[in-house]
Amino acid sequence: MKKLPRILAIDDDSVWLRQLSLILEDECEFESYPTIDQGLEAIERNFYDIILLDLNFDNDVRSGLDIFRHIAAADRGADVIVISGETKPDRLIQILNAGVTQFVTKPAQPDEVRAAVRLTLQHREIRLRALNLASIDGSTGDDGTHFIGCSPKIQYLRSEVSRIVRDGIKDVLVMGESGTGKEVLVKMLTEQADPAKRLIPIHCGAINDGLAESELFGHVKGAFTGADRDRLSAFEAVGGGFVFFDEIGDMPLNQQAKLLRVIQERTVQRVGSLDSKKVNFRSISATNVDLKKAISEKRFREDLYYRIAKEVLWIPPLRERVEDIPELVQYFLAQFPIRKRKTITNDAMSLLQAYSWPGNVRELKSVIEGFQSRCVEPVIRDKDVCRALPELAHLASTRIRKVLIASYGSNLMDAEKKRYERAIIEAHGDKTQAAKNMNIPRATFFRRAKDLGLVNSRQKNRSMDN
Repeated sequence: MKKLPRILAIDDDSVWLRQLSLILEDECEFESYPTIDQGLEAIERNFYDIILLDLNFDNDVRSGLDIFRHIAAADRGADVIVISGETKPDRLIQILNAGVTQFVTKPAQPDEVRAAVRLTLQHREIRLRALNLASIDGSTGDDGTHFIGCSPKIQYLRSEVSRIVRDGIKDVLVMGESGTGKEVLVKMLTEQADPAKRLIPIHCGAINDGLAESELFGHVKGAFTGADRDRLSAFEAVGGGFVFFDEIGDMPLNQQAKLLRVIQERTVQRVGSLDSKKVNFRSISATNVDLKKAISEKRFREDLYYRIAKEVLWIPPLRERVEDIPELVQYFLAQFPIRKRKTITNDAMSLLQAYSWPGNVRELKSVIEGFQSRCVEPVIRDKDVCRALPELAHLASTRIRKVLIASYGSNLMDAEKKRYERAIIEAHGDKTQAAKNMNIPRATFFRRAKDLGLVNSRQKNRSMDN
């Protein structure tokens, strides 16, 4: 039986605490306390998965924000959901800047509370799974020998790897776009097949010259200038292990003919020798080239293709498995030191999932590393995503009203609308002057005023032309 999560609620509204216990009675082990001191003592004593927190407490100069900062500083591992009737925009901005990523507006409906808890638990499970994988990779000093994610396509890929290992297939072709993780899949395949066996990588685009050719096929003493002793081929040196042909689609045609014979006959003829030697190896080839097209264009041998592709593993591009992006993001964030580690809002994560990722996982990793170094705040927000990926700026701007209402309720929108209305009235209807008085760029003012329903498109265009 799966263990229920532990949830703590801290709120000075006793009626609301009783309601929460009923709302969540089937969801968790629930505890509640009406004062900040009692809540802090419970946090020090026990472990909780989620803490539900009010912001304002009567008869206490401290606030829920102080509790949140205490939880963050103590690194107790709990996720926090703020449930509050707070409506002041400056106060809400302060909450966001502190690192709160989940906010539910009071009075909250039971389904709304349950949805927030379930979403937080789902994100928590993803994050903990990513942290575990990152700690394993960190302890081994490895870049990872597993695929992150639980999408159907990745689950199928894992099952195919297990089947290939179980069946003892000797020649496997890995295909996928650049940045999808072909090398990671190769490591995963070899680790599952036989971690004790050697893996020798060969970069196929670099074996056109004689020296590189001798590294692959070996040579005998005196075969060329500088060959002062015999050299084993990669197929001999691997000793029954794996030879990895990286970017095999870039291999020159004359070398493809030699490789075909080695794979077909399991024999190798060293450079400068007339003798062939029996070799025992398993081949894994990888490419982002469409080999069928390369065959039709006479750039790749069809007979070699069928020798290296006894089994083909296709890695889906990231845009076809967007449900894996949250776990990938958490995995990359977990690779940074704890003190510098950041969190990410749901809205920012949604924007990352809306991007097409032409560079796939490699590009995503680069973007997350950029957040880690450039974001001053402890939380990655949608504005940070738009700064890193300008293509998403239009998407963020069109959904800003919905995001604000969904996250903080209509009160925040009403407060901002009143602020803009007051500025327009004080400027006697001159919206350009109102923008100046608010110290906001004119274009930004008109765009936001339009979102708030204070300016129509015709007014905006006419004013911008003046």
